[in-house]
Amino acid sequence: MILRLAIAGGLIAATVAIQAFFMSAGLRGFRQMEKDRADFLGRYPTLVTVAWVIYLIIPILFDVCLWAAFYYLAQTLPSFEDALYFSTVTTTVGYGDIVFDRDWRQVATLEAINGWIIFGWATALMMAVIQRLYFRTDPRAMDDGDPKG
Repeated sequence: MILRLAIAGGLIAATVAIQAFFMSAGLRGFRQMEKDRADFLGRYPTLVTVAWVIYLIIPILFDVCLWAAFYYLAQTLPSFEDALYFSTVTTTVGYGDIVFDRDWRQVATLEAINGWIIFGWATALMMAVIQRLYFRTDPRAMDDGDPKG
């Protein structure tokens, strides 16, 4: 059991690294757009928000696949499809119709905690970008460029 929990800890570290990489790259790109294309951000905040949300889903999909690969390679579930389903449900909403036996429950609990971490982080990043897009204080960055509103 200790080995499984240690591997789960490694998977949490890996998913945090994946999230950090995507966060860093995404925010760097967003900051660059604020410098070079503030007019675009001001004119199309909904489009940018949708693109940002989709972008933030990508690392979550990687994380789910990483956990699913672990479950499949450890032969806890009969197919990769079942492992992917289990991992998706565990990461997002909690237990569903597939439940591990007693030896693997703690590992699945760590994946659920991992899901809270990555979804909380993604939500914080979504809100940070939404605030920058919709609550700009710089009048030059407003939709029509008119400082009077």
